[in-house]
Amino acid sequence: MRIGIIGLINHDTIFMAGGRQVQDLGGILYNTTVMADLIGDGDRVYPISRIGADCYDAMRAILACRPTVNTRGVVLSPKGTSRNQIRYDEAMEKVEQLTNHIDPIPLEQIEPFLDLDALLVNFIVGDDITLETMEVIRGSSSGLLYLDVHNLCLGIDAEGYRRRLAPEDWRRWIEMFDMVQMNEVEARLLAGAGKEAAASSGRGQSLEAVDDYIAFGQSVTTLGPSVCVITRGPLGPVTVYREDHVTESVVIPSVPVADVVDTTGCGDAFAAGFITEYLASRDPALATRLANRVASVNCTVAGLPERGTFDSERKIR
Repeated sequence: MRIGIIGLINHDTIFMAGGRQVQDLGGILYNTTVMADLIGDGDRVYPISRIGADCYDAMRAILACRPTVNTRGVVLSPKGTSRNQIRYDEAMEKVEQLTNHIDPIPLEQIEPFLDLDALLVNFIVGDDITLETMEVIRGSSSGLLYLDVHNLCLGIDAEGYRRRLAPEDWRRWIEMFDMVQMNEVEARLLAGAGKEAAASSGRGQSLEAVDDYIAFGQSVTTLGPSVCVITRGPLGPVTVYREDHVTESVVIPSVPVADVVDTTGCGDAFAAGFITEYLASRDPALATRLANRVASVNCTVAGLPERGTFDSERKIR
């Protein structure tokens, strides 16, 4: 199993509710560190990213204890490291501000990895790669292509604050992937894209009942992907998938968590769990269940997880 993860590595400053402050590297390092715990000893995960010299050694130190991670796809950025501030309120809602916006990852950096078993594209900033680069990847990649919509649905204002915004070309992005993951807010934005009320409110179309999410997931699979996953946080994930020309759905509750510490990276952890299980079993239902458990573990730690945090999930299905 060889998996590439495309997206930027951020330096995150997280201001927790109650005054606690955490500084750590983030972005696709969340996918990478979680996946390193889940894959087998003979498997490899390749982060494909850009980072400044100011944080390069810290990144290497984080990944040095994870022998399944190969960092040859990480290149130094002349504009430094992408930097992000995340503030949580008492309701655990977060406000993000990008304080250093670097250039997208170029095609030539990704080309050596087009023969991997899977490529996960995770939009950490929103323009981590260009649409033109993705079109080449779609035409040249031999493996599974997985999209985490994530910050593709976040605009950036003049001060770097992130605002919910459905991109006009979102359908073009989605049709180039085999599998698509989004959370409930992103699903509402995309479901309501193009509607004046959705654009002005920033909330998008109302998706309330499980059947609403299933119907939207089905509409996404008509664009090209065979799987659409809507994570939905504490409500639990909804997965819609096509198999032998039949559309199925999986709806499971979230795993109860007594003490939610930090929800940063939970979607990244979910994607890592889903891809790892899917490549092993080709079963979307099993992949959803593992991903759901992995995400629940991730929200019990602040910042990047320690090595071995997810070892208990490696052989559980």
